[in-house]
Amino acid sequence: MAEWYKLDHAGKLFPAVAGQENSSTFRLSMILTSPVNPSLLQQALDGVIKRYPLLKMELSNGLFWKFLREKETPLTIEPETTYPCAPVTLSDKNGSLVKVLYYGNKVSVEIFHALTDGGGALEFLKTLVFQYLYLSGESIEDKEGLILPPASFARYAEEQDSFKAHYASASSETEIRASEALQIPGTRFTPYGHNVIHGMIHASRLNAVAKEKGVTLTAYLTAILIMAVHASTLPFNNEKLPIVICIPVNLRKIFPSSSLRNFFAVINIGVEMNEDMTFEQVLEIVHAQMKEKTTKPYLSQVMAGSMKYEKNLLSRFTPLKLKNLAIRYGFDHYGEEVKTLTLTNLGRIAIPSSMSAHVEAMEATLYPTAKSPINCAVCSINEELTITFARNIVESDVIMHFFRQLAILSGLDLRIVSNDWGMGA
Repeated sequence: MAEWYKLDHAGKLFPAVAGQENSSTFRLSMILTSPVNPSLLQQALDGVIKRYPLLKMELSNGLFWKFLREKETPLTIEPETTYPCAPVTLSDKNGSLVKVLYYGNKVSVEIFHALTDGGGALEFLKTLVFQYLYLSGESIEDKEGLILPPASFARYAEEQDSFKAHYASASSETEIRASEALQIPGTRFTPYGHNVIHGMIHASRLNAVAKEKGVTLTAYLTAILIMAVHASTLPFNNEKLPIVICIPVNLRKIFPSSSLRNFFAVINIGVEMNEDMTFEQVLEIVHAQMKEKTTKPYLSQVMAGSMKYEKNLLSRFTPLKLKNLAIRYGFDHYGEEVKTLTLTNLGRIAIPSSMSAHVEAMEATLYPTAKSPINCAVCSINEELTITFARNIVESDVIMHFFRQLAILSGLDLRIVSNDWGMGA
């Protein structure tokens, strides 16, 4: 009999808001040193998916909530043929919420956000590539214990909805309100798709630059991004709206959890710009806000506000169709309209040393949305830090300003590549 699971607290949002211009599907990729062998990758997937049962699921409708049900058909790898983070098919008859893709030297996993976040997806990709390299005959081992072995599977802990487990630790249910933020204008690609631009830079050297300024790498990149948005949108921002960067925070580092489901909160870092503001001034504001908003008390408050609706007795027994309307309204007015774009940083990806020789780089790609037409994701591996912008608009001014300023301010070499989607139109 097929197993079924409730969606976790964050996962309930994504089926309600998903569509062509908000695929709610993100991508993680590893670029290997040699071309991918499809048959061995399929063999690796067949073994590894047993270790991650929550990823072999399909969505089904309940009366009050959607739920996850074990998918009867096997997951199969696919050659990459379309743009990154394309929508998945949510139909329980045909849909797969996970895609394992290959192209040249690259192995990618695309995952519908209802299943897990970047933390859970990363463990899956690391295990998949490790198993693939092992089946390829490479001499690899995991002395450091960085790959989740089958024997370590602790079902309760890894399948836990950690939002509910840690809800009691939230000290306040005071709502954190935000005002309307600047939206980036632009012309949608026709046909619709996502253009992706990667910027590669030396990880340790860039970290050292941020450290010299007394800030984290995320704060440093956020400040440059705010400056880039400001420079690119100055003629359009007649209302002097703040530029707000939404940053997902991995809660596993703050609240004890080994869950492989969604467990993150988002914080908004906003600056009301004026024409005379310097990078140092913006960086100081960003640093102060990030310092305040990544504390446990603040994140507890964010979690409490997020859980408030779900805990409401009336909302629990609201039919699914009405619930979806309410969720979409809330997402649009209290999520999308209060941010300019999202920047997520997965940090330095730790893999076994024997595996590192076979991995050149890593990429994370975050889907753009209707009101956030450009989003940014950052990760690093083997001293290669990759900053990836995904956009659904023709205009690339923000991205070009960002990379130009990053090169000037850091003094480091930067290599840029693109998938060129929409550029031939």
